[in-house]
Amino acid sequence: MKVLMVQTFHFRRGGDSTSMLNLSGLLEEKGHEVVHFAMKHPKNLPAAHEEYFTSEIDFPRLLEDGSLSSAWKVLTKSIYNGEAGRSIARLADDTKPDIAHFHNIHGHLTTSIIEPLRKRKIPIVWTCHDYRLVCPNSSFLSHGEVCERCLPARYWNAPLQRCKKESGAASFVAMLSSCWDRMTGVPGRIDRFIAPSSFLRGKLIEGRIDRDRITVIPNFTGPGAPGDAPEGDYFIYAGRLLREKGIDLLIRAAGAVQGARLLIVGEGPMEEELKLEAERYGSGRVEFTGYLGGEDFARTVAGTRFVVLPSRWYENLPFSIMEAMAAGKPVVATNIGGIPEMVDDGETGLLFPVGDEEALRSCLERMNADAGMRREMGQKGRAKAERLYGREKHYTDIMDVYDAVRKARSGK
Repeated sequence: MKVLMVQTFHFRRGGDSTSMLNLSGLLEEKGHEVVHFAMKHPKNLPAAHEEYFTSEIDFPRLLEDGSLSSAWKVLTKSIYNGEAGRSIARLADDTKPDIAHFHNIHGHLTTSIIEPLRKRKIPIVWTCHDYRLVCPNSSFLSHGEVCERCLPARYWNAPLQRCKKESGAASFVAMLSSCWDRMTGVPGRIDRFIAPSSFLRGKLIEGRIDRDRITVIPNFTGPGAPGDAPEGDYFIYAGRLLREKGIDLLIRAAGAVQGARLLIVGEGPMEEELKLEAERYGSGRVEFTGYLGGEDFARTVAGTRFVVLPSRWYENLPFSIMEAMAAGKPVVATNIGGIPEMVDDGETGLLFPVGDEEALRSCLERMNADAGMRREMGQKGRAKAERLYGREKHYTDIMDVYDAVRKARSGK
C-alpha cells in the first residue's frame, strides 16, 4: 500500500511529528511505501518528494513585521493555503497514493489540501493529536486555564477571551479558521478520524463531529529501558517547559521531598522563569538538563525512580507517560484529560487533583519513600504498555482503519 503521510513539520518537533515519523517507519518496515507531504523548513529530515513541499510560513516573523502585507499573508495562509492545495495535487498525480493520512495540518498546510485528494478519490484518515477541530486554540486553554466556552461551535468566544497567544488578532484568525472549517464541511469530508484517547474522542463528539467517524487508536512506543536498571537518586519531568504543564507547581512541591533530586528534562519558553522558581523553592534539589534525546534520554529514564506530569490542561496521550510505562517506571500525574486512561491510580501510579500542591507533594513523598511500591507499579505499567501501546497492536489497528475506508470508498 502507498500511504501519503501529511504533517506540517517533517522533523521531531513535538508529539504529533514524533507520532507521524514513528508510524511512517513502522509502515515502511512492514513493506508499505510512504510518501511525505509537509511544509519546507530548515530542520526538515530528508524526504524523497521534498520538492513538492509547500513554502515555509514563519508566522512569528510576519507578525513582528506588522505591515499590512504581512498581516494579509497571515490571514490568508493560515486559513486557506492555496499553494499547499496545488502542491499536494501535483504530488498525488505523480505518486498515486492509495490513502492519505493527515496529522496536524492547521495553520500552515490548512484544509485546502482536502479537496484535491477527494477529487482524485483518495480516502483520507486524520489523526487528531490535539483539539483543533473543536477548539480554535487547539488546547481548551485560555490564559493558562482550562476553557470550553467554544463547545460545541461557539467560536466567537476565542477573540472575546483572547485565548490564542493572548492576542486578539491571533484569536480572531483562529476563530475564522474554525468557522471556515465548518462552513466548508470539513468534518464530513474526512473518511475517518483517529483519536489517540477516548477523552479526545469524547471532546470531538461534543464538538459535533460524527461519532461513527472516530476510532480510538493509542499511539505506540518502542520497548523501554531494562526494568532491572539501577535506580538513581532522582525523579523526572520530561517535556516542553510551558505553564500548562504545571512545572512551577512541581518545583514548589518537590522542594520538600527529601533524599531525591528533580530533573527537569526539556526546553521551552518558561525555562528562565522556572529556573528562578527553582532558586526560590527548589531547596537546591532541582536541576535542568535541557533537551535530551536518544540514548541520553533512555539512560535518564532507566535510572529514574518515577516520572511526574503535573499538567493543568487536557493532556491527550502523553509520550512521557507511555515511555515511562514502557520502561517499567511508575507515574505521578494529574487526573485530567486522557491521563486517567493511562495511569491507574494506586496500580501503575498515583493521580492527584489539578493544581493541588499539597496533594502533589504527598504523592511525591509517598512514591519516593516506597521502593517496593515503585517496583510493583512499574511492572504493572510495563505490562499495560505492552498490551496497549505496542508496535504490532498499533499496526494492526491502523491497517484495519485503512482497509475499512478503502473498502467503503470502493463500495466493496
